[in-house]
Amino acid sequence: MAKPDQIAAIRAANGVELDPDAYTAKQLEALEGLAEKDKTDLTAFNAKRQEFDDAKAAATPAPAAATPPAQDDPQVKKVSVRVSDAIAGYGGEFTDPDTGATIGAEPSSVPLTAFVRAHLRSEELVEAE
Repeated sequence: MAKPDQIAAIRAANGVELDPDAYTAKQLEALEGLAEKDKTDLTAFNAKRQEFDDAKAAATPAPAAATPPAQDDPQVKKVSVRVSDAIAGYGGEFTDPDTGATIGAEPSSVPLTAFVRAHLRSEELVEAE
C-alpha cells in the first residue's frame, strides 16, 4: 500500500493526521494496524508513534556548533576584561558561549565577541587596566 493510502487509512480509523515524510512505509503499516485494531483507544498507537519519533530524533545528528574564533588568531581583536565589582563581590563569573572563555574577577584577555560587547555595554563586564 502506498504512503498516501496508509495515511488516509489511519486518518479514517482514528482521526490522526500524520506527515507521510516523517515515517517509512513499514512504520506506517505498523501504525495503520494499531489504528484499525483499536479505533477508540489511542494508547498503543501513540506509544508506537512516539517510539518511531524518538528513534528518528536519536538518529538525526545535532547541528554543528559554530566554530569559535581561534584564541591565537592575530586578526581577532582581544580585550582585557573582568566582571564588575558588584558581580565579583559574590564570586560571579561569565563563560563566553562563542569561545568558552571564562571571565571572572581577575582580568582575562578574551576575543571581542558579541557576548563580550553586550556585557561591556550592560556594565556587567568592565575593561581591566
